[in-house]
Parts: sequence; structure tokens; C-alpha cells
Amino acid sequence: MNYEIKKTPGWLIREEQKIYDARGEGILVRKRKRFRLIDVFAGAGGMSLGFSKMFGHAFDSVWANDFNADCVRTYRRNFGDHCVSGDIVDILNDPATEIPPADVVIGGPPCQGFSLLNKNREGDPRKQLWRPYFEIVERSGAQVFVMENVPQLLGSFEHGEIMGTAEVMGFKCWGEVLSAADYGVPQTRRRAIIVGCKFFDPSQVFPPRKTHFDPRKGGAQLAEAA
Repeated sequence: MNYEIKKTPGWLIREEQKIYDARGEGILVRKRKRFRLIDVFAGAGGMSLGFSKMFGHAFDSVWANDFNADCVRTYRRNFGDHCVSGDIVDILNDPATEIPPADVVIGGPPCQGFSLLNKNREGDPRKQLWRPYFEIVERSGAQVFVMENVPQLLGSFEHGEIMGTAEVMGFKCWGEVLSAADYGVPQTRRRAIIVGCKFFDPSQVFPPRKTHFDPRKGGAQLAEAA
């Protein structure tokens, strides 16, 4: 699928406002154009839920994977039978595995290898599970990816490898640490989010506009100047 975006700073602000309003009013889910979504290391489907029509978005999940059988059952119950159970490395090495075409790949490779709670995180093999994530990005032909992990990922050696690999694949990338509370989740969970896109520089629109604010800090949404 070919994409082209012509933009100016003013256009970006107006377009973001338009999408912001359309999502809140439920207009996006009624659009004829929809996007195919793959969720890697999907767990029970939390990220898929955030991209779904229940949150006002125009994405259809077409493939997912998780190692935990209970999570897979939960995912299937809520999103369909396309979630594959098992070790992602074994799945990708199986010649019978077919990764369907997708527009966007999302997912959070296991974070234990980066977490400060893991005293043995140096040399943890789970730090390398971003590699099969990118194999799925490549095999699906996705033009956009969104990767989630603990804040300690940013600035790590693996972060440099991730950004370098994505750029070689043709992606422009940007990463930030976001707080879930700024987007309506009732907890102050901070997570690193890396966005890659082949047809647009995500640094111009990321991080996304906050939807919620701490009233004790006098937070307010910024609007385009008249």
C-alpha cells in the first residue's frame, strides 16, 4: 500500500485535532477505510483493545501471538481465533507459519530483561526478543510499528540496535516515555513507546496529545493559535 502525506506545521495541528475529535465522537470506526493489525507478545490483548473499535479506532486484528496459553484463550475469547499459542521463535522457524499482510504491527517484547527489578538482567536472553518482532514486521509488510516496554529500554544498548535495525528496514523512528494516566488509565504507569513509520516522520506527531490531566498541576490541552 502506498502512502504520501504533504504537511505543514499548521496542517499537522489541524489534522491531529480533527482525528482527536473524530475518535471521541465515534466517527473513525464508521469509516470505510480500515487497517490490518498484528499484535506480537499480545498477552490477553490489552494493546489490541486500545487499537480496536471499542476505543474509537479503525483497526482489525488479523494475527497475534503469545507464549502463555491462558492469555491466548482470553485473547481468542475477545478478538477471535487468530491468536497463535507458543514460542514466537519456534513459530517463525516453522515452514508452515504464514504471517498475513498487515498495515501495523504492535506489541511489547518481554520487559523482564530491562526491568530494574531483575537483578540478573545483564545477559538475559529475553532482551533479544525484539528480533522476531521485527521479523514479523518484515514478513507482514507493515508500514508502521508500535513497540512498548519499560522505560529502561530507552538508552540501552538494545535500544540502539532496535533503532538501527528499524532504520535499515526503511523506518523513521521516535521514542518517548509516556504515562498511562495522561491517556485515561487510572494508574501512573510509565512505559517507553517506540513508533516507526515508513512514509512519515513520527517525531512530528508523537507523543500524542494527552486526553487527561492532573488537576493539582493545572494541566491543560494546548490548542492552535488563532
